[in-house]
Amino acid sequence: MRKIATLLCLTILSSSLAGCLWNLLDDDPRISFSDCPSSWHVEFFDHSNDNFGSWDGRVEFTDSKGNTEVLEYFSSNKKYVTLDDSLDWTMKYTFYEGDIGFIVGDSVYGGDNRNGDSGTIELDLVRKFAGGANDDSPISFSCSDSNWDIKFFDQSNEDFYSWGGEVEFFVEGNEEDSYSFGDFSSDMKYVTLQDSKVWIMKYTFYEEDIGFIYDGKTYGMNNDYGESGEIRIDLS
Repeated sequence: MRKIATLLCLTILSSSLAGCLWNLLDDDPRISFSDCPSSWHVEFFDHSNDNFGSWDGRVEFTDSKGNTEVLEYFSSNKKYVTLDDSLDWTMKYTFYEGDIGFIVGDSVYGGDNRNGDSGTIELDLVRKFAGGANDDSPISFSCSDSNWDIKFFDQSNEDFYSWGGEVEFFVEGNEEDSYSFGDFSSDMKYVTLQDSKVWIMKYTFYEEDIGFIYDGKTYGMNNDYGESGEIRIDLS
């Protein structure tokens, strides 16, 4: 299959479809899109709608081998982009809507645009993880419902933009080294904690219909403002 893909790409090298055809046929594509990744390099946003139906702009990813992938007017199922770290990448963009943009590393592009604003950047590939975690973090977050210890919910919106509360995790007996999160989106709905430890989770609800599930038990759903508590999570 790889030989066939290479031959076809060489045949149409001068065509703007070369990069797209390569990605369709290659067994190991250098670029992938998702609405629920474990990590990513580029995140698209639309301030009007977190789960946008159309990101009104155009982006063009080109790798150091000359392969190109173009996206236009795409939905949030392509919100997160993961690129091959072994290649260098450039990204051209054009905004046709005022409040759209994207995030690369700690840099935000767009969000307050004029129609037709455009540019080209060399991508510094910094892999991002939900909740600001990293590969070595004892806590990981996901919007995928596989292998989780805690599930957060909002009865008003399954795909919530902001969970109206705060949570704090720490290993029992080591409260000084804690991990705190608040007002997070459903991208962090599922939490996985490092095994072989006993965890404490403190929580405060600032919204009536939010809560979480641990070990089959539901907490919250009919909260007073500022209602709080803690649970013990024994994974030892």
